[in-house]
Amino acid sequence: MSNFDFNNEEEEENINVSELVERYENSVKDERAIFLDHDEFEYIIDYYYHHSRLEDAARVIERALEQYPFSAAFLSRKAQFLFDIKEVEEALQLLDIAEMYERSESAVYFLRSDIYKYLGRYDEAIEVMQNLLSQPDVMDIEDIYLQMCEVYEDWEKYNEAYDCIVASLEIDPLNEEALERFTFCITMTSKYEESLPIHLRMIDENPYSYLAWYNLANSYRGLEKYELAVDAFEYAIAINEDEEYLPFELAELHYKFKQYQKALDVLKDMCEVYDSDEDVFFLQGKCHEALGNNKMARYCYRKAVHENPIMSEAYFRIGETYKIDGQWEQAYKAFQKANELEKEEYEFCLAMAEAALEIGESDVALDVCETAIDLFVKRHEAYFTMAKIMATYGDFENALAVVDTGLKICKSTIELEYAKCAIAFMSNKNKDAEILLRKLLQEHYIMHDYLYDFCDELSQDNFVQEIIADFSE
Repeated sequence: MSNFDFNNEEEEENINVSELVERYENSVKDERAIFLDHDEFEYIIDYYYHHSRLEDAARVIERALEQYPFSAAFLSRKAQFLFDIKEVEEALQLLDIAEMYERSESAVYFLRSDIYKYLGRYDEAIEVMQNLLSQPDVMDIEDIYLQMCEVYEDWEKYNEAYDCIVASLEIDPLNEEALERFTFCITMTSKYEESLPIHLRMIDENPYSYLAWYNLANSYRGLEKYELAVDAFEYAIAINEDEEYLPFELAELHYKFKQYQKALDVLKDMCEVYDSDEDVFFLQGKCHEALGNNKMARYCYRKAVHENPIMSEAYFRIGETYKIDGQWEQAYKAFQKANELEKEEYEFCLAMAEAALEIGESDVALDVCETAIDLFVKRHEAYFTMAKIMATYGDFENALAVVDTGLKICKSTIELEYAKCAIAFMSNKNKDAEILLRKLLQEHYIMHDYLYDFCDELSQDNFVQEIIADFSE
């Protein structure tokens, strides 16, 4: 949290800051001495910070300290500059001096807390803010709780962060920073139900707070109360039509609850007001794909990669729509592009391996499976696919070896047990296969489709179907 925010409009009510800066800069240029009161130095420093002229700000701070050497505020300013350039120990030493001169200077406490947070000394960062809270006539208590929230978030103590946000909002329920952070804290703690009375009370007191409505929508979404979440989102949008993320999140909510056409309707209205980006096009593509309109889905995904050429997930979804349509050559090319962009994505590897197998590129499929196994040695899917490729080409011995390796390493093994059973049938070891299949059907009948995933021909095998029929009732 910055302690030296610059608000030009508020300051110009009392002083023309631009003229003040010009007067200061002319004195520097002409090498003339200039006397400024404390507030005037503050305005100039703020001006330079606001315009990212940090070196100029640092020089003004030095001049201010020459004139006001015992000012805790200017010592804190210099400490902030030192912290910005990561001269941490020097910054802390200056804060010690500033605190000696003026123990009530809140900037000293905030900056010390920031530095301790940066150093990972979280308990000390919290203690500093608690000490500030104990000061007589302490001001801006809501900001102190916000600072503590920031420390707890960095510390990954989200329950404590949640409590600090609630305390801050009890003092100032319209604080936008607190309202924005509230959603994150609720999500990280899953305190959706617990937060509902807080949202409703804030809305009752401030019915036109779009962030309060947004937070209410977020909690209803977390509780999977779809209709209530939609209503809250729509209120937030009605109050503040300028926030582009609100209709987008409403569309995502519709998508999550499988209301794909409603999601598309929201996105269509949104695109009439705002420029579309890759996220909008991608969500449109997912909605069309879910509705079975793969051609339109691909169009949207291509629009997404036009906006963002390295959007690997969009190429992957293009491949998936081609796969559904049985267009394996095009699917392979899309999966290949996704893999080029994201070389360590497990799902992309498996999809490319499957497509390579379908178009007869068995060597490529095996290489991709090996990559997937190297990346995620304890995931069973790559072993399953690799063994399937080998078995498809009659290499039953190596296929079985791959399955056995997977069975030793992976936690989830039912799929691999069915693969082992399929290999036995494919290599005409029908007796062994029957024993294993009956055992699997007795324990995991509901998963027997993995047998067909490995070898589709077994779905038409009368002997196999007779065995499965014995367990179907």
